[in-house]
Amino acid sequence: MSNKTRYIWLRFVSAAIDLSFIYCISIIFQFFIWKFTFCRLCDIFVCVFVIYYLASYISLKGITPAKLLTCLKVVNSYGGDLNLKNILLREIVLKMFIGILIPAYILQKLFPIWSPLITLSLELVILIISFILLLIFRKCWWEKFSKATTIQSNPALRKIKIYTFLGFTLIATFALIIIIRPVYNNKENFITTFYPEYPVTHETLKAADFIKNKTTTSTDYVFDLFKQYDIVVLSERYHPEYTQYELISKIITDDRFVKNVGNIFTEIGSVSFQDTLKTYLHTSFINQTELNKSTAILQRNSDAIWPIWDCTNHFDLLETANKLNSSLADSNKINWYFSDLPVNWKTMTHENYLKGFTPFKRDSIMAINIIENYKNIISRQKRQKALVIMNTSHGYALLNQKLRTGIQWLDGSTTNYLIKALPGKVANVMINTTSGLFTPIQYGKWETSFKIAGNPNVGFNFKGSPFANDTWDAFFLNSKSLSYKDIFTGFIFYTPLNEQVKKTGYPYELDNFEDTLLKRAACVNDDQVKIAQKLIANYRKDPNSIMETVPAPYAILLNGINIILFPLLIVLSYLLGLIFLLKKVSK
Repeated sequence: MSNKTRYIWLRFVSAAIDLSFIYCISIIFQFFIWKFTFCRLCDIFVCVFVIYYLASYISLKGITPAKLLTCLKVVNSYGGDLNLKNILLREIVLKMFIGILIPAYILQKLFPIWSPLITLSLELVILIISFILLLIFRKCWWEKFSKATTIQSNPALRKIKIYTFLGFTLIATFALIIIIRPVYNNKENFITTFYPEYPVTHETLKAADFIKNKTTTSTDYVFDLFKQYDIVVLSERYHPEYTQYELISKIITDDRFVKNVGNIFTEIGSVSFQDTLKTYLHTSFINQTELNKSTAILQRNSDAIWPIWDCTNHFDLLETANKLNSSLADSNKINWYFSDLPVNWKTMTHENYLKGFTPFKRDSIMAINIIENYKNIISRQKRQKALVIMNTSHGYALLNQKLRTGIQWLDGSTTNYLIKALPGKVANVMINTTSGLFTPIQYGKWETSFKIAGNPNVGFNFKGSPFANDTWDAFFLNSKSLSYKDIFTGFIFYTPLNEQVKKTGYPYELDNFEDTLLKRAACVNDDQVKIAQKLIANYRKDPNSIMETVPAPYAILLNGINIILFPLLIVLSYLLGLIFLLKKVSK
């Protein structure tokens, strides 16, 4: 190995060990800080990062614990020890401000996308760029401007190396115990519960007191909104999540809904199948088998976007509506309107699919379909109200139209169109969920607040609540200028995250439908063909095998990074340090 290659790898190993040191110390600080208050791990990491390098370079004269193991040293341009000015320029101005804080600020301003995962990704990108520059120039960018450079130095005393490594061992062990212990005895919660859980703080206790004083159930809250508004939009969770539809079923089967509301709009379902839906809702089936078969045919044919819609919750809601209507007089039967794009799967081609599926126009089309039915049909009926079920972003709105967000699609969401077309007549409600990147809302503050309060089934307006002014962080694209009261009228808490369920599949889903499914999948893309082939293969083995009920896997990605990936990187850095220790000590 050439001296140049060896030098680069020494620097890479040194950086890996130092960053592991810093991360472990940050985890330990977080553990104790969270006993009293909340502080983001990334903020703790930045503070520890700066203090670690400042303290090391000042007290050890250009050497960090990792550099001591790898025999590296930072010196000034003349080969002498760094002075305080060099250190502050290198660590505070260049590394912290220009290398970390300014890129983070610019990213947030140019692309209002933020979450714990984005934070981790940004840090990773900065490290990769720095390593690439090191490979090309043998210097990191901050060294070129700080008039400091890293050189190979004489080995430290063996005793000092051993003590340094023992210190790393203790810190890493303590940090790994903190990271892994909460999950070790609750392995079944790994995919459903975010770790570490948001701490109990003065803020969460205050919010919990507010929640405990709320006695209006989720269902009652919706009907309270109907006293003031003609249209209530529920912003649905993750599509396959099932428990939210238990709530929706309770709402539509309530006597108050039958008597005073009577109308449903859903995002799922093409307007091309409205007549089919109407016939289905007014048909009394002789038994459950016939009902299942007819519901399967309706659901698998009526989706406007995908070759087949396999969410169990939609299937069960259709059957609930059918059974309800069968028990009601014609004048009291509920009406259900599909609102999604028109579609003709029989004549569909890939070219037609791409032309017909217009994501940027879809919200406006769905809004037009709802508004026309509301104005031309519902407003002329005795029951002049409607429940609208939209998924996540389609249910968002800009309640204060004077606000400037810089997020164009928010202004063009289905619910925002409704609010502008029907001023004063539309309310929208958020059901407790995660962000679009499967990270907890407000880092988990809301979940902890409701957990302290006993996870009650309640609903309330955002205005006047402890959550009203929290920065909106529910989707991929967010803006720090917006709070939850700017996006939603109200909030419903129904089933905590770790009790929510993903449910897919339904009876007779693929009966006499396999060839049709493959043809439709080919109209979409190759990935859908592979998914369809796998679904068909499983269905042929056992029709029940495609009906799956599992915990909603919200936490699997973030926990996978925090509890598996990062500890593995710490262990790897530790082993690298051990190799260098043994190698140098043996000499």
